[in-house]
Formats: sequence, C-alpha cells, structure tokens
Amino acid sequence: MKYKKQVYLGYDSNGKQIRKWFYGETKAELKQNIEHYKEEARKLKNPSDVTFKEYSAQWKRVYKSNRAKQTVDMYDNALKKCGDIDPVPIKKVTKSMCQGLINEHWIHPSAAEDLADTLKQIFKTAIADGIILANPADGLSLPKKPQSKFYLLTEEDLDKIEKAPLRPADRLLVTILQVFGLRPAEALALQPTDFDLKNKVLHITKALELANDNRSQIKSTKTEATRDIPIPDSLIAPLREHFRLNPGFLLFPKADGRPYTKSAYRRLCERIHKAVNEVAINEKLEELKKANKLTKISEAQIRATDFFPDFTPYCFRHRRATDLYYLTQTGEISTKKAAYLMGHSEIIFLKTYSHIDESKENLDRIYDGLKVENL
Repeated sequence: MKYKKQVYLGYDSNGKQIRKWFYGETKAELKQNIEHYKEEARKLKNPSDVTFKEYSAQWKRVYKSNRAKQTVDMYDNALKKCGDIDPVPIKKVTKSMCQGLINEHWIHPSAAEDLADTLKQIFKTAIADGIILANPADGLSLPKKPQSKFYLLTEEDLDKIEKAPLRPADRLLVTILQVFGLRPAEALALQPTDFDLKNKVLHITKALELANDNRSQIKSTKTEATRDIPIPDSLIAPLREHFRLNPGFLLFPKADGRPYTKSAYRRLCERIHKAVNEVAINEKLEELKKANKLTKISEAQIRATDFFPDFTPYCFRHRRATDLYYLTQTGEISTKKAAYLMGHSEIIFLKTYSHIDESKENLDRIYDGLKVENL
C-alpha cells in the first residue's frame, strides 16, 4: 500500500493556494518526504546571486523529484538545453536569452515546447521566492506543432479485432480498453479491488509506470485525478470468471505475476497486432479466392502486408474519446462528463479531440445510430 497526503504550502505570486501531493511506501517515509521538501524549499528563499543552473537544479529536486520517471526525464532533457544561460545569475536572464534557446530547437516543436514550459515554471517559482519580478519565459514564440493524427478504429476494424484469436487475458484487456477508454498504463495497473461489481463501478486511481528489468511501479494516474466509470452489465460475468481463475494482485500481470515491463508490454502489443492483422490477411485471401484472383504471387504479397500499421492499444482510447466527443456535439452528453470519463480537463479534452470536426462527414457514417446507452 502506498501512502499519500496533500499539503498546503501557502500562496504563489498570483494569490493562488499552493497544494502538493506527497507519497511514501510507509507513513514514516511519507512524513520524511514532506519534511525534506520543506527543508529544501527554505533553502530557496532569496538567494543573492544564484545562477540559473544552481537554481534550476534545486527547483527540480524540490518540486519535481517525486514525479513519474518519464516526467523527470522530460525536465532533465529540457535543462540540458539550457547551457547558454546556466552560468548566468537568474536575476539577469532575459527574454531574448530564453528565445535564443527556443530558436536553437525550432525544428523540434515538441522539444521546444517542453523547454519553454520548463523555463516558465522555473522563473515562476523564482518570482514566488522573491528573486525576480517578471517571468522572462512568458510570451515566447514557439514553432507550430504538426496536428496529431489519431488512427480511428472503424466498425470493420472492430469486427476484425473481435474475430482475432487472442489469449483470454489479452481479450479481456482489449475489451476493457475498448469499453472504458483507459490509458494502457491505467489498464495494466488494475486490481480486482478496483471493480465494484455490486454497484457496477470501476474506480480508476492509479497507473503503471513501465520500466525495464522488473522495476515498473504503480503510481497515481497521469493527471493525478481519480474517476469512477460505470461497468456495463455485459462485463459483469466475464469479470467474475476472470477473478475466479486469476486470483492475483493484478488483473493483468506477466506470467511470473509481476507488473508488466517495457519489453513485456512491447511483446503484448506485437501479439495483439499480429492476431488482428492475421484476420485481415485471411479475409483478403478468402476474398481473392472467391473471385478466382488468388495466385502464389498475390498470396505472398498479402501475407507480407501489414493492414494495421498505425494500430496500437491507444487506438481504443481514441475511439472511445471520439464516441464521447461526437455525443457532446449531438447534446446527448455534456463535455464536462465526457472529459471526466476520459480523465481529462474540459480544455484538454476539447483541444485534443476538436480535430474530429474536420472529418465529420466520415464520422456520420461511422456513428450512425450511436446512443449513450451504447457506450
């Protein structure tokens, strides 16, 4: 069991309350982490001539050390790009210096955005500490990121997935991803106790941080926001049977009972992809056979074809979100509710899936007759 506590830490420069979550494997470790944070925070008060490198190192240690490894790695990569301002006293870093760092990584929009966000957070903290008066990272020009393209599973795709010869556990995982729209990391962290079958509610409270060498660990969800999702009646019996046959700690462990690792997850994805693609291959071969067009050459070409090059477990989440977004446009569900079910804020939900409007003609065909009770 992992202990957590939210601590009130005062107010920032905008008068907004500062609250922070702390975690520990034991109550003693939780208390120690809180005290360590407060002690380190006190060291940051009004340093006279601290350099950007010194301040950013303390900032990362105090504010980001307990974040997920992937998030910490992102900040590390961003700070590695700050060499030009590392020796400069933080009070003397200018907006033009920050923009110069962004310009050096202009051809990599995501890296530039991470860098700008990191700089903005560091200087915002420096303002709260009374070191500087204005944020030199505010209003930086950023390269335009290409529109994210989600592969939207069609009804034909879902039919092939339904026919795919998957292992029982893989089949249940696919079903859960499809029905609830979970992030794969959330699905792999599920435990039987997360399912309230009596009240037909699934509690999403955690996610699996994938690592190598059996070092994966369960942590809070990506947004640290828990949510409850209704369980459809059709899933109650399959879940009860799975719990009976697999009385383990995790719903989806590896063969040795431990949480999935990066390599094991990669093999899982390849296994599901291969099974689904095999269905598409066999259907295409049967189609050509019936039309008397099947030759040795065409058969070899088809067997070598990947009919789902963009397919990943995340496709189920995109399809679920698209279902919900479409229903918000028809007024059958509120945007607030749709965002909640996906574990997003309303702003992020709309920003992520607003591209759907651009292909509404195709969606009308896909979602003909879609109703809330179908979700």
